[in-house]
Amino acid sequence: MITEISAPETPIARQAEELARRVSNDTLFNHCMRSYWFAELFAQQESVEIDSELMFLSAVLHDLGLTEHVVGTHRFEIEGATAARAFLLDQGVSEDRAQRVWDNIALHTWDINEFRGDTSRIMQRGLAYDVVGVPDAALDPADVAEVLRRYPRAKFKTAFYTILNEEIDRKQPYRHWFHFCTHVDHNRSPLTIADAAAALDMAPFDE
Repeated sequence: MITEISAPETPIARQAEELARRVSNDTLFNHCMRSYWFAELFAQQESVEIDSELMFLSAVLHDLGLTEHVVGTHRFEIEGATAARAFLLDQGVSEDRAQRVWDNIALHTWDINEFRGDTSRIMQRGLAYDVVGVPDAALDPADVAEVLRRYPRAKFKTAFYTILNEEIDRKQPYRHWFHFCTHVDHNRSPLTIADAAAALDMAPFDE
């Protein structure tokens, strides 16, 4: 139950949340916070030990690259990861711990976190659940409703799709490649690539 879960109360956790709130619009901030709480619910569901502070830092800062706080030519997850690491180092977080946050954020748009340690894996499930859904989630509907009450979606699917388009507009021509095998598949046969709007519609929410 969500009432049995507490977010980390450490100074760096509070500073990270303050940074995310300051530089993000409501869409991104609420998404980041929902991602953390959904991840905690998955950890509780699986009865696994995770590093809550590390997961909080990774989840709350994972979309810095989609804000005006971060300007650069690399993919948003790389720019955001680098900004998050710099922020944490400036606040006195150890290099190893800041690098672990960088890894979690930089890899979150792929499936690699799903095969790393429990903290990275569970964080990834929380993010995925909010964006495109997790087929075997089976979270308690009352817990999900409480997360949505605290951090409303507010037409998230439409708003986040707009944010992704703005990201591409800023970086034209968009030079970042698919996976190498995607290139091969495309040239072997006609390849249908679903738009992000279709992926966002997979999430178990109306909006």
